[in-house]
Amino acid sequence: MKVKVLDCTFRDGGYYNKWDFDISLVQKYLHAIAGTNIDIIELGFRNFPQNKFLGAFAYTTDTHIDSLNIDKGIFVGVMIDAGSILNSSFSIDEAINILFQEKSKSRVDLVRVATHFNCVEQCKEIVQALKRLRYKVGLNLMQPNTKSNEELSKVARLVESWDSVDVLYFADSLGGMDSNDVTRIVSALKSDWTSDIGFHAHNNKGLAVLNSLTAIENGVTWIDCTILGMGRGAGNTQTENLLLELEQRYQLNYQANALFDLVLSDFVPLKNYYHWGEGLLYSLAAINDIHPTYIQEMLAGDRYSNNEMLQAVDFMSSLDTSHYDQDLLLHARGNTVNKGSWNAKGWCSNKEVLVLGSGASLQTYQKDIIQYIKIYQPVVVSLNVGRGIPEEFVNIYLSSNQSKMIAEYNLYTQLNKPLVIPKLLLEKVVNKSVTINELWDYGLNIKHDTFTINETECTLPYELSIGYALSLIDMGGAKNISLVGFDGYDRDDIGQIRMNELLDLFNKQSLMPITALTPTTYRISQGSIYAGRP
Repeated sequence: MKVKVLDCTFRDGGYYNKWDFDISLVQKYLHAIAGTNIDIIELGFRNFPQNKFLGAFAYTTDTHIDSLNIDKGIFVGVMIDAGSILNSSFSIDEAINILFQEKSKSRVDLVRVATHFNCVEQCKEIVQALKRLRYKVGLNLMQPNTKSNEELSKVARLVESWDSVDVLYFADSLGGMDSNDVTRIVSALKSDWTSDIGFHAHNNKGLAVLNSLTAIENGVTWIDCTILGMGRGAGNTQTENLLLELEQRYQLNYQANALFDLVLSDFVPLKNYYHWGEGLLYSLAAINDIHPTYIQEMLAGDRYSNNEMLQAVDFMSSLDTSHYDQDLLLHARGNTVNKGSWNAKGWCSNKEVLVLGSGASLQTYQKDIIQYIKIYQPVVVSLNVGRGIPEEFVNIYLSSNQSKMIAEYNLYTQLNKPLVIPKLLLEKVVNKSVTINELWDYGLNIKHDTFTINETECTLPYELSIGYALSLIDMGGAKNISLVGFDGYDRDDIGQIRMNELLDLFNKQSLMPITALTPTTYRISQGSIYAGRP
C-alpha cells in the first residue's frame, strides 16, 4: 500500500499561538519526527508581511528553515493561500518570485496552494510559476463537501489539464464530513484525476482518524495529521493515532512510539492551555456548516457564556457562515461611509457617564457599583446586553461587535431601554428585521490606525464596543467617563493590545477624562468605586 503521511502541526497548530512556537519545542519535534518515518513535514505558511505580530512559522522563510535541525531524509513543505497571491499588488509571477527562490537554493520540497473553488481557475498561473522554480506542488481544495459530483469532476478535469499539480488535496474545512462524504468526493475526483489524491481532515465530530482511514481505503495516498490533533478549531487527525493505525492495519513502517514523550510532555500541556479538540459546539458548527473559527474565537478566554455561544450557533445556522470573516465588518471596508440616522451631539452634555464592561469585576463589585449609581446617578451605558447590573440601573445599551450581536440577538428584543447600534451592521449580519423597543442608529466604520468621531458615525481601528462607546460619549459632551468591569487581559493578549492601541488613539484627539473604578490592567487612570466621584 502506497501512503504518504504529512504532518502539518506547525502550520495548522499555529492558529492557536500565532505560529509562535518555542524553539526548544521545535527541535524536540524535529528530533521525534525523524524517528517516526513520517514522509513530509509542512512547517508553516509562506506569507507576505502582515501588519500584526505573527511567529516564524507564519512566514517559514528559507532563512528560518535553514536554522532548524531537520533530518535530511524528511521532505519539507510550506503552504500558501491562493487568495493572498491573487489579492496582492503584484503579478502572480512577481508574487511567487518574492516569496520563493529556486528549489536548488531552498530546503523546501513541496508547496501546497490552498484555494476555494471559485479561485481554482486562477491558481493555474500560481502552480505553473512554482513548477518553473522546480518545486513539487499540491493544490488543496477547501470545502468540497458543498460541491456536487459534477462540480468535483469538472475541477479535477481542469487541474489534470494543467499537467503541473503533483497531488490534488481535498480538505474537510468545516469538519462535517463522514465516511460517505469522503467516499463520494474521492470517487468524483478520481473520475477525472489520474495522479495522487490527498486528504486533510478536521475533527469537529471526532471522525478525523476514521475519515482518514476511509480515504486510504478509497485510494487516497497522502494523509494530513498533526501532533495530538493540534489545529484550527477542533483540530485535525492525530498524528500518533494515525501512525498506530497504519502500523497495525497495514503493517506500514511507521514508528508512532517515537512521538509518545513529545505528546505527553509537550503537547498535552499545550492542549490544556489552548483547548483545541472536538466538542459539542464544534460538532454543532460542523452540522450547520459554520466555520470553526467562529467557535474558536468564542471559546477563547471567558468572553462568552455557554448560553451566548449556543444562541450564537443557533442564530448562525440560518446564515451563510461557511467562510470566516476575519475583519468582522466587511461592509466597512473601502471608502464607504456608514452614517447613522441618530445624531449623538449633546445627548449626555456635562454629565458623568459610567460604562459597564463585562469583566469578572462587574460581578465582584456588583453591589458597590449599584450603590455608586444610586448615590451619584451617572448616565449608565452597558456594553452589549450586560449580565452584571440589572436593567433598572442602566440608561442605554450599546453594541458594535458582530460576534456579540449575534450571540445576544435574542436579548435585544427584550430590552425596555434604548439600544445604540450601527443599524447597517446589524442588518448585514443577521439579514432580518429587528424589533427593538427603541433603537438609536449611530454609524460605524473600521479603518486601520484611525479613530475619528462625527455626529452620526465614528471610524475605529477595531470593532471594539468600548471604542464605539467612547465616540458617542465624547460627541455627547460628557463631563467625564468612568469605567467598571474593564479588567483587561494578559499583556500579550490581542484584546489587551488592541484596547491599549484604541485608548491611545482616542486620547490623541479627546481631552475627555477616563477613570477605571474597578481593577484594570489597561492603560487607564485608576480610581476606586469606593472613593466617590472621580
